[in-house]
Amino acid sequence: MTKGNIIKRIISYKFSLILSFVLLIGCGGGSDGGANSSSESFNSNEKSYLYSLFQTEYLWYDHVEQNVDTSKYQTRQEMIDDLRYSLDRWSYVETAQEYQDGVNQVTQGFGCYFNYTQIFFMPIDSPCERAGLQRGDDLQYINYQIVTTEDYIAASENLNVETIFTVNRAGTLINIPITPSVYNYKTVKYQILTRPNGVKVAHMLFNAFTSASVDEIDEAFTYFKNNNVDELIVDLRYNGGGSSTTASILMDKIGAYGHDGELQAEFRFNAHYTYENFSYTFEQDTNSLNLNRVFFLTSEYTASASELVINGLKPYMDVKLIGSTTHGKPVGMDGRENNGYIYWLINFSAYNANGEGDYYNGIGVDCYVYDPENFSRMDENESLLREALLYIDNGSCS
Repeated sequence: MTKGNIIKRIISYKFSLILSFVLLIGCGGGSDGGANSSSESFNSNEKSYLYSLFQTEYLWYDHVEQNVDTSKYQTRQEMIDDLRYSLDRWSYVETAQEYQDGVNQVTQGFGCYFNYTQIFFMPIDSPCERAGLQRGDDLQYINYQIVTTEDYIAASENLNVETIFTVNRAGTLINIPITPSVYNYKTVKYQILTRPNGVKVAHMLFNAFTSASVDEIDEAFTYFKNNNVDELIVDLRYNGGGSSTTASILMDKIGAYGHDGELQAEFRFNAHYTYENFSYTFEQDTNSLNLNRVFFLTSEYTASASELVINGLKPYMDVKLIGSTTHGKPVGMDGRENNGYIYWLINFSAYNANGEGDYYNGIGVDCYVYDPENFSRMDENESLLREALLYIDNGSCS
């Protein structure tokens, strides 16, 4: 298989799902329950189809309960949650429309993600970011009323109607008008930071491995290549994964120089589907960087395709992780569409050129750094970025 003809192959689950672990209030992903909000279309034939996927293609098919009474399930996700193996935290279902929205980087709402009431993430070009909200802002009021989850959700769904956010920013209350809408988000921001000794450091935020993000990646690395950068920092701390094809393309940009044709990753299916096994190799591009080392900024939300890139590059270059241990998802899924729904059940595992995989406890960091979320991720004073720059300057963790 080539990268071009398996563009839909997925190694992660929805970006919004991994972020939801710490959300008290938030909007910016797709619908939470579009595929599960009604049991009307989840009939006996659909249940039999889903059960068959578990019994045949599922990576842990031999751990699936036999003779299950599928009539007891009201929703697709309920059935998936009940049948999946204990290691599986990821299998899910979505509508075909939700999938297309994700591929095309389309969503709706405000685009603020919260740790309790503090903003820690905003999609690039979301209404929140365009309105001037900042990472670390603490949301106090919505339309001058004390913020509640219910009021926030209601306001986020009231598309094209202006809302006033009152945030506490460094001790000062600020009123910011913001209008929820349907919007296209971007996944990449980039810059070059020149150190006091003249070293040019390429710095790229990367938030999701969509197929549409390939052009954004290409633009960033062309800029880096044209400016002869010496070092690279990639911020994956909120990147929950996505397309493994896009992950392979990112590896091409970072590690293909001098390794053209060598193995990036191998993907293995269960014992009955070994004929589906496939692999990716490096393909050197005109904007592939000539690097001996790369820094990744990581957190517990760094998952799946992000971990695939980290693990895939390790046999070929010095890979440094700054932040905290990654999520731990060394497996992925090929979606199966039926009657307008796509079932993403784990059905393959991933390994690097050294045969290393199975990192269910995450990938550990070289420099642990607490992330207080009080600076923009593009700011040199931001904790993880600052630590990576200090490592480049001094050759060690601070």
